[in-house]
Amino acid sequence: MRHSSTGDNVAAVAGERLTAAREVEHEDVVEGSRFIARVRPVSSVEAAEALVDEARRDHPEATHHCWAYKLGEVMRFSDDGEPGGTAGRPMLEVMLKRGLDGCAAVVVRYFGGRKLGAGGLVRAYGGAVARALDAAGVRRLTTYHRLRVRAPFASAASVLRELHGAVADFDERGLVTEVAVPATAVEGLRTRLAELTRGEAEVEQVGVEEGPAA
Repeated sequence: MRHSSTGDNVAAVAGERLTAAREVEHEDVVEGSRFIARVRPVSSVEAAEALVDEARRDHPEATHHCWAYKLGEVMRFSDDGEPGGTAGRPMLEVMLKRGLDGCAAVVVRYFGGRKLGAGGLVRAYGGAVARALDAAGVRRLTTYHRLRVRAPFASAASVLRELHGAVADFDERGLVTEVAVPATAVEGLRTRLAELTRGEAEVEQVGVEEGPAA
């Protein structure tokens, strides 16, 4: 019952969130300094911090390892020695302006000998992340409720049609099956199944998961 959707002109709707479609690394050179940006979709703080740790291991001689991530209400960033507000915050702002969630970015800088000034740093760090995100693309995710549905034998065929090909199983009471439904569609499905079975359908939530939006 799921379909994926990616693209440049994507906006989140109710019950959905946007994140980077894949991990990407992008490098810019500005006034002799190398800015190596890496972006990644993440589902936990630990995964976001792992991205930073990997960058430090991969680039131990770099001058700075600046980072930012957003996970729901959790938003964190670090300038890692750059002047305050010139690195981590601009990186986070790029993600916020694009409406991204569950996304982490790290930018490694190898100093090239020429200072860029506050404005130049903001543009360099924010720009590196923006171009990495452009290359990564956008993935739209939604929350699904996994439902266990029971219905009498007489209603089984109509219920299965409503559930669009869910795998059917039967016990002594009738049909029993499970299906993942977008959170925003659960109440409508409950109403429809009640109508089809004259109130005899049983719908139980057995789990919550996240996947590509329909």
